[in-house]
Amino acid sequence: MHKYIILFFLVLTLLCSCGNDDNAPDGILKKSEMVNVLADVHIVDGGLINISQEPDTLYKYGYPRYLAVFKKYNTDSAEFRRSFKYYSLKPSVFSDIYEKVLKRLQVKTDSLTKLLTIENKKTHVTSTPAATGGRVNPMPGPVQGTPLRPGMMMNPSQQAIMKANAKRDSVIKQRLKEKNALPKK
Repeated sequence: MHKYIILFFLVLTLLCSCGNDDNAPDGILKKSEMVNVLADVHIVDGGLINISQEPDTLYKYGYPRYLAVFKKYNTDSAEFRRSFKYYSLKPSVFSDIYEKVLKRLQVKTDSLTKLLTIENKKTHVTSTPAATGGRVNPMPGPVQGTPLRPGMMMNPSQQAIMKANAKRDSVIKQRLKEKNALPKK
């Protein structure tokens, strides 16, 4: 009977120590730090979506952004990878971390949406019959005042960014064509 009591307390002690992940081992980020780093890493990932998917450009534009995130939280990519692997082996803890990450990202998304809505109300141009050539119901298309997605408008700065990205991409493609072209004899 004495053995069973000792075994019970031993198992109880192990379960309690496993459930408390605030005391992460050395070289592993704490849960709260992991939430912060993961949220910022996902923001960087989202920012890289508009960049050309060429391997060199992703490295050129993505690498410094990831380094800035790691520097912000006084960590590095190796510690981040170890922590990610450590927490991914604990599904319940990993799920809790990602719930907090999603909440944090949702708060940021909501605040950005609110700011964009306020900005769009300031610069919103409504279609009038005179502006649409006398038609009351103008033809659908990318007309100023037509939302890109429900609740979103393209403002002039977004148009300038899209034009600059398109120009950059065309220059990159042209250079790749020139680089891969065979020399004329």
